[in-house]
Formats: sequence, structure tokens, C-alpha cells
Amino acid sequence: MRDHYIPQYYLRGFSSPDDDMVWVYEKNGPLKFQSQVKNIGHETNYYSLEVETYLANQIERPANAVIKKIRNWEKITKEDKEKLATYMVVMLKRVPQSKIRIKERAPGVAQKLQDEWDQEISELIKKDPTQAEFLENRRSEIRANLKKYEKNLPKDFWLLLIPSERTPNVINVLHQMTWHFLTYKESPVFLTCDNPVFYFTWMGIGKPESEVTFPISSNIVLWATWRKDLAENYSEIKKQAIKEINRRTALNATRFVYHAKDEYWIPKFISKNNHQLNRLF
Repeated sequence: MRDHYIPQYYLRGFSSPDDDMVWVYEKNGPLKFQSQVKNIGHETNYYSLEVETYLANQIERPANAVIKKIRNWEKITKEDKEKLATYMVVMLKRVPQSKIRIKERAPGVAQKLQDEWDQEISELIKKDPTQAEFLENRRSEIRANLKKYEKNLPKDFWLLLIPSERTPNVINVLHQMTWHFLTYKESPVFLTCDNPVFYFTWMGIGKPESEVTFPISSNIVLWATWRKDLAENYSEIKKQAIKEINRRTALNATRFVYHAKDEYWIPKFISKNNHQLNRLF
């Protein structure tokens, strides 16, 4: 079964209006091709059936109605914001980059767990030395299992982290930010990718200077900030700001970038690894 880590409805916002096709570009690679939405942004047996059903019914379906409103330049409600905030946070956890992040953190998590278990076992041995041999064997088993965890993260562990209930605080923070929609109507200009929710990872999203950008379509990008001088509405932007947003998308991409048109500049642009990122405006 082909499971989409980037939802098909979302990707259609970046397809050609003439034939519903999307151009796919490989970051740091030679691939470039045009494809139907259903054939991209997926992997075979990526989720469990339970998680796939959860994503389709509880995350994508409610948010799709909100995305449709935004693509039509309509005003969204507080409830709409909550639905899309949930969608975005889950997006961060469902994409391939999420697996990479977890794997990178695995050694540190394993070491922390090992230290906690070592301390607990040492205390148990002090209380009852007669159990020392049994407890030392248990310590060895735990260390061996944690080593396996470092090298090969269980898929079930990653799947457990995807539901929105695991990160309610992040959703709440994102929901409270000021959401402004940046638009450009003349032509499709915004890229998206296989990891489309951008924020400055070293900063997070809770600081006064934090920003989040999320392409909604080829013509609209969500820009979330803590600025109180902005109204939550739509405004057209200049090409320099478009380039800054596309830099974020290119840098955030794990492997693939998507666009509505075949543009000559995209392969070189997305393979540049030293993009200088700046805050918008």
C-alpha cells in the first residue's frame, strides 16, 4: 500500500491548473520529472493501517476545508486555525525528515535511559545484595536493547509520536501566533517540498522573534509570527520576499521539491547548501 507522507489534497495546490500535474525536483540529485499527485510524496507501507486511517479522517479531512478557504482568499475562524495548526504539527512528525531527527537524537535518549536504569539497579543492589547477579544480568540486557535502539529505531516507536495528542503544547503555541497570508497572484511562484513546515530550528516557535512559514499553494504562503501589529488577513508581497520563502522551502527539503511549472532555475537553487536565511520584513 502506498502511504502519502505529503497529503494529495495539499499537493494539488502546487499542480498545474491545466492538467493537475506537478513538477518534481530532486535536491542535490539529477531527477526532474512531471507526475500526477497520486504518484508522489509517498512510500510503500510507510504507516500502519491504523495511523493512515487516523491521518485521513482526523487530521487531513478537517484541515482540507480550511486549506480550501485559504486558497480562495477567505477569512478563517479561530476553530479553523486550530485545525490547521494541528495539521501542520502532525505534518512535521509524519514526513521522512521526522525519522531522521528521531534517529539523530536516539543515542542521547538511549544514554539518558541507560543512566537512569543504571542508577535504579545500583540502588536495588545496595538494598538487597543477594539479588546482585540477577540485577546485573538485567542491566546487561537493558544496555544491549538500548544499543539496538540506537542503531535501528523501531517503526512502532515513531508511529506512536505522530498523533496530535502527543504534542498539544506545540499546537497551542502555533495556534496563538499571528497568522498572515502572503500572496502573489500573477503566476505560480511558491515552491513546496517533502518537509514543508519551516521554522528556525535553533529558535523554536515560542520566542518573540520566531517565525513559521508554510506554503498553502503556488500563490499563497502562511506566515506566522508573534507580531501584534499585523492583521490576520491577506496581503500581496514583492518578489524579494518570495525568494526568501522559497529559500526556506529549499533548505528544509529532505529530498524532493515540488512546483507547478518547469523552471530552469529550480535545480541549482534547491541544491545550494549555503542559503542565507533572514526574517521576513
